[in-house]
Amino acid sequence: MTLRRLTFADLPHAVEISAAAGWNQTLVEWSNLLELAPETCFGIELDGSLAATATLLPYGRRLAWLGMVLTKREYQRRGLARQLMAHTLQAADALGIETVKLDATDQGQPLYEKLGFVAERPIERWTWSGAVQVTAGDLVGAPLASLELLDRAAFGVDRTQLLSRLAVPRALTSDPNRSSKSMVVKDGFALWRHGRIANYLGPCVAGNPDAARRLVEGCLAQADGGWMWDLFPVNVQAVELARQLRFEPRRRLMRMCRGSAIIDRPDLVYGIAGFQFG
Repeated sequence: MTLRRLTFADLPHAVEISAAAGWNQTLVEWSNLLELAPETCFGIELDGSLAATATLLPYGRRLAWLGMVLTKREYQRRGLARQLMAHTLQAADALGIETVKLDATDQGQPLYEKLGFVAERPIERWTWSGAVQVTAGDLVGAPLASLELLDRAAFGVDRTQLLSRLAVPRALTSDPNRSSKSMVVKDGFALWRHGRIANYLGPCVAGNPDAARRLVEGCLAQADGGWMWDLFPVNVQAVELARQLRFEPRRRLMRMCRGSAIIDRPDLVYGIAGFQFG
């Protein structure tokens, strides 16, 4: 067994593992993580192949996001996830990261609690598999960079590096999916991207429900097919918008925190960036 950093050569195998688990991430998603955090994306190699993964995306020293905790089916129940989690948290501590967060499934939550994580708030995945009947309105407004303060208030720390990367459509030769497209108005912004299974809506940050509706409808009008949208139930305006657009809740996770609390504004969050990004 070898526990090591992930390399770009590992990414096709990582995509296979996440796809086998039914996850929506593409090669572009994995590539973004490795490009943003090359020192803190880890894997375990067994029998000459990638068997398990975990990623840690730092937002400075104040916060890092833990995600993509996956084990290949034939290697499950061997403690690989626990080993990777412990190693990843040690890496966070060595970097002086004050707080680590993640979005936990019911299955993973007991492990994370044993590692010092505490529940912060529920998060729900909403989906739509039909044709979303919306018409994009006028979305001309301020550039995304001008909304950095709004996003920082919503998320709690600066994540402009991630947003800048997600806002630029990208394509890899081995993956036809493009990474993301952006919508911006005076009071908010929204990004969307193609996923392996469905289009993904998020992040979406807005100062009021009207801006959020314009942003979301603008995104939905750009692509056919199914959609995934991750919301905080505590933001009742976001939930109501999802219902009005005929999305349905499919699963519930728990956002968890290890370290000092971060002041954020879930009432401004109309869609997260993804379970791997926060």
